[in-house]
Amino acid sequence: MAKHFGDKLRQLRHERGIGQEQIREALGYKTNSYISDAERGKFIPQGDKLYKWGEVLGLSPEQMDDLLLEYKLEALGLDDPAFTLMFKEVPNMTREEKQSLIRSFENVIHSRTPRKKRS
Repeated sequence: MAKHFGDKLRQLRHERGIGQEQIREALGYKTNSYISDAERGKFIPQGDKLYKWGEVLGLSPEQMDDLLLEYKLEALGLDDPAFTLMFKEVPNMTREEKQSLIRSFENVIHSRTPRKKRS
């Protein structure tokens, strides 16, 4: 499992033989720092930047959404391939509905995490 989403982005970039410069140019930046920071897990590119990044990698917006969904499910400990497939295959589920389900899982996990007692 990737430590952070940036690991997945870096892995795909390397597999395709794409340099950071190509992604930087597509996103319109002057330096590679945005690309480097995202790949080191400082943040996850959002919206158009994520989709433009995917375009350079040869991925459709739907494939980028699925990649992000898979990462978020793995981060929640829900890395069963059957569960991931079922989650992706729900008919007509919007991106917003998927995000809402992920937030719900995060809330359940957070509420079940024991809190440290103050001494």
